[in-house]
Amino acid sequence: MKGCGLEARACLEQCSDENKSTTADGVTLSNATFQHVNVLVTSGSLIPSLVKCLLFQLDDLIPEGNVYSSWEVGKLQCFSLIKERFSGPNVQFCVIGDGWEECAAAQTMKWPFVQVDPRPNSPHRFPGLNFRTLGHYISVVYGNTDEESDNGT
Repeated sequence: MKGCGLEARACLEQCSDENKSTTADGVTLSNATFQHVNVLVTSGSLIPSLVKCLLFQLDDLIPEGNVYSSWEVGKLQCFSLIKERFSGPNVQFCVIGDGWEECAAAQTMKWPFVQVDPRPNSPHRFPGLNFRTLGHYISVVYGNTDEESDNGT
């Protein structure tokens, strides 16, 4: 499954870098219109999941404080806690996963759900996922932002 971890990292890096620009002196500036926050919800135990994040070198993209375990409470409860923690007037959520539980929880929360599958010949192959594709899923649920409408995207 190492390849899947590398693919996840590439997707997270692409999505995280979409809203940043670097100045000539190397300072990274975030676009004032939006910011991505990566959160991981796992059905496994928390400690092994944190170790996997370290092994796949995802710790710079998903801080340990943004890793949740649904082991005892379920995905819906975790999603509710995340919504409570990150709520705001212009906050949008998107669930990326491979299981029925996160799909059902996303539907209950009225969040877009992007199905992925690490198997080689799957129609929902993870490597095809990118920021543009995620944007389409998000716009179906939340509509286009004013900036997207102005840019014709």
